Amino acid sequence: MAIEFKYKGTVWRADTAKEAVALRTELEKSTVPSVVEHDLMERMDRMYEFWTPDKFMDVIEGIGELQNRLLLTVRQKPRIGSAELVQALGLGSEVALAGVISGLSKKLKQLSIDLKQVLAVEVKWSGRVKTRKFILDDFFSAIGDEQGWPDDWPKKGKHVVEDSRTTQKKTRHLGGL
Repeated sequence: MAIEFKYKGTVWRADTAKEAVALRTELEKSTVPSVVEHDLMERMDRMYEFWTPDKFMDVIEGIGELQNRLLLTVRQKPRIGSAELVQALGLGSEVALAGVISGLSKKLKQLSIDLKQVLAVEVKWSGRVKTRKFILDDFFSAIGDEQGWPDDWPKKGKHVVEDSRTTQKKTRHLGGL
């Protein structure tokens, strides 16, 4: 006599009770996250905890005006190409853009933040032609969203920093944004 049971919306069938128990046990094991999935979830949790509103503000207040414009431009146009970014920032060349990115990286290091935690640069080669696309890190963007950056921010003056993880609100003074 066959035994049928439903597991996660699928009906499974086994010929004996022993087979049914063994099958169900195997199915349950297969839903346990793999080591890779577990590591990924842990890294995501760490990044979520890393990007606090204060740390976000430290970045925004700690970088230069041109570096700020770089982040804003990438924010407004994700996956922007380097040539278009050079034009949007009013730079003379991609070498100048590399200087802005290098300066951003140095400022971030002073804050114990790696450039990859803020800005990703995707490089692709097609024959001898190199293209670069820029995108903000998802966690950096998310904390920016929480703070209404940049849309809800005044150009200069004060900005209230809110932490949805707590009930804290702080007023920060903005420079030349």
